[in-house]
Amino acid sequence: MEKAPANIWYLPGPMFQYSEDVKALARQAGLKIIDANVAVGRTNAAEDVPEVTIKAEYLAQGASENGEREAALRAAHEQLLERERELDEREQRLVETERRIEALGAANEQAAARNADQAAANEAEAQRLRDEAAKQAAATLASAPKSKPGKADQA
Repeated sequence: MEKAPANIWYLPGPMFQYSEDVKALARQAGLKIIDANVAVGRTNAAEDVPEVTIKAEYLAQGASENGEREAALRAAHEQLLERERELDEREQRLVETERRIEALGAANEQAAARNADQAAANEAEAQRLRDEAAKQAAATLASAPKSKPGKADQA
């Protein structure tokens, strides 16, 4: 299979910014021009391409546009750095909050265990008091004098 000829001149547009007639130069060299600003790849790129220069007014315009772009990029970069700092602070607060929640959960579990122990102790004490009351009631009944049957009981 034959290899495709390397006859493509990837040149950033617009083409009118160049001092030379780039289309005529491309025809003379047997090249096809593709705007390098929109080309995805550089397949079949020609190695020997004509030298071209950008007109002075476009150089100045490009410089001012580049300066504006650079200032905008720097401002965006600073904004991103500030947001990154804010996110770091929020993450630190989140970690601290998670630690406090874990500590409160552990304290809550300890309190629940103490409450369960106290409830068991309370129930044991209540049972002891019921048993003691039952013993006292039995002792009182056992020591009470037996009464004589009254007239109502004799009838």
